[in-house]
Amino acid sequence: GGNAAARPGSASKPMMRVVPLFETLNDLNNAPVIMERLLRLPAYTGRIGGRVETMVGYSDSAKDAGRLAACWAQYRCQEALAKVAKDIGGIELTFFHGKGGTVGRGGSPAVYRAVLSHPPNTIDGRFRVTEQGEMITQNFGHESIAQRTLDVYTAAVLREKHHTTTMPKPEWRAAMDAISDVSCGHYRHIVREDPSFVPYFRAVTPELQLSALNVGSRPAKRNPKGGVESLRAIPWIFAWSQTRCHLPAWLGVNKGLGLEEYQATLHDMYEGWPWFRELVELIAMILAKADSTIVENYDRQLIPGSSHSQKDDLFSLGERVRAELQDTQRTVLRISGQHDLNMGNEVLKRELEVRSPYLDSLNVLQAEVMRRLQNGEYESEEERNLLQDCLLITINGVAAGLKNSG
Repeated sequence: GGNAAARPGSASKPMMRVVPLFETLNDLNNAPVIMERLLRLPAYTGRIGGRVETMVGYSDSAKDAGRLAACWAQYRCQEALAKVAKDIGGIELTFFHGKGGTVGRGGSPAVYRAVLSHPPNTIDGRFRVTEQGEMITQNFGHESIAQRTLDVYTAAVLREKHHTTTMPKPEWRAAMDAISDVSCGHYRHIVREDPSFVPYFRAVTPELQLSALNVGSRPAKRNPKGGVESLRAIPWIFAWSQTRCHLPAWLGVNKGLGLEEYQATLHDMYEGWPWFRELVELIAMILAKADSTIVENYDRQLIPGSSHSQKDDLFSLGERVRAELQDTQRTVLRISGQHDLNMGNEVLKRELEVRSPYLDSLNVLQAEVMRRLQNGEYESEEERNLLQDCLLITINGVAAGLKNSG
């Protein structure tokens, strides 16, 4: 925090540090023009001491456009903003990365590789990032772990300063433009345009229950009467992770990466472009944690049967979601050339083998408790309260088992 110092010799008073935030797809695309206009205002540049900080929102951009399109928009935005600062001159630009713990919110357990895969000339010895939710305890909950976390960040930022970052080839950029457009279109078609999506989301995930449970620091929704667009990014990601579907992290990815005319280019990108490889491997990690059979159990337990036509519509959407999940898993394996979604990470493979039996049991229990609460299958208020407590325990247990859920 603190104030931005005025330039030496300037009569201007220092001002509170202002950090412009760009978080939706349109925000990211328009950021370079907006920041150039701002940085050419003498009244502003005369009071910031040659230093400006810009926040890139990972959570809301992914919720707005899907993971693939959001990542490419964030990449291009940072590149363009770095060029704006360089062209204007005398501006030290620092990016503030508004990430969460999950892949769907921009998180990455491989911090060192993630820092090194950032766009060229966008870190330059300065890196600011949010740590929130359970990631605070995971990364800073013990003195030795906190020191290790800071060591990794420091080493990565220092290495990046002397690291030759791979510049994407023109054909790679063209491929990313095409696949992100297709991916975004498919994501928005499902999430925004399919009339069954919001009822499906609310029926088969614990989204409605989250607001009644003490699992967050802010209301689950910005507008309690709104739809998915009004839902905060944390419960949006959290609700889908609870059912082992992880939909926000992969929806649209298969449509983009599956474009036939770019298959050879995508293989080349995976082998030669660290940013793209890191993106694919993060999606693979989440796909390894997803389980379509668990998702199907939530569908069968929780989709309401008040109207046969509505029930059929929701079941049909659920079947399409599960089919696309499996298609995405196959597509990621084909692009990467790997044989399993652990991407050769034996530690992750072993962790999943150990945790899965416990997670599976919690998921089955959670689905039944949600059904009983939803249908009023309890005989007293005391039993209802016990079911609410049980639901909270399963939510915490699944989140702990998945490790990066907030």
